[in-house]
Amino acid sequence: MVPNSFELGRFFFMPHCRLGGLWIVAEKEHAVMRSVLDVCSKYNAYLIYLNFLLDQKKGEKVFTLFYDLTSCSVTLDKLAEEIKALKSIKKVLVIEQQAEGFIADTVTSQLTMGGVRGFFMRRHLWVVLVNKIREKFGSAGEALLYYMGLDMGINAASEHLKIAKTVKLEDPEQIIKTLGAPIFSSVGLGRMQIDMFTLDPPYALISVFDNFECEVAPASSKPYSQFARGIISGYLTKVLNTEIGVEEIECLAKGDPCCRFECKAKK
Repeated sequence: MVPNSFELGRFFFMPHCRLGGLWIVAEKEHAVMRSVLDVCSKYNAYLIYLNFLLDQKKGEKVFTLFYDLTSCSVTLDKLAEEIKALKSIKKVLVIEQQAEGFIADTVTSQLTMGGVRGFFMRRHLWVVLVNKIREKFGSAGEALLYYMGLDMGINAASEHLKIAKTVKLEDPEQIIKTLGAPIFSSVGLGRMQIDMFTLDPPYALISVFDNFECEVAPASSKPYSQFARGIISGYLTKVLNTEIGVEEIECLAKGDPCCRFECKAKK
């Protein structure tokens, strides 16, 4: 596992192991998860992943567990049956391994982030997005990536401005630092850091560590980021209500420690 990474746990590959999963809905009650874990532990089921969500609207706890059942003394169905009998448990669904040592979550078909549907790509897929478009279309591909990012940045900022209104954030700098940078980081685009910000004149110096776009780039003599640069430009343009141009002045692809972007109002 990569340091400081967050494992989404949608599937697992553990050769020569017997794997199993459980999707459980329970009432909003203390210690219900402990009771479930105790049942599985009693039969030597080894927990490899747990995801938990409290559904405030329904007053329910929803959690997904994946287990290494190689040393487990009972079947997955037996575990599910005993868990169903626990107080406060409303529903239990079994997730069977698809092959020996491989299991994928086949119960929850949609991923959500902040209550909104999303999806994710592993590294070998996003390489196609950020590199192959350039290879096939050259400068036109770079422009495509930039304008895709630009529109995404504008749309993201529109949603963040709604959140800001709800939590009473009015200052653009606070919106960018409190919502923009943390959410950019939390969805896996890279760790964003606001190094400098002024409103008059509009100016920002932004560093992105582990930029997903440039992390997979071939060695380059010039800055490589187009997609992330577009996101930053669109986001700042919407929040500041001023067209903001963004220039990448340092880049991972050039051997710099991070990607650094200088952001100024366009003349």
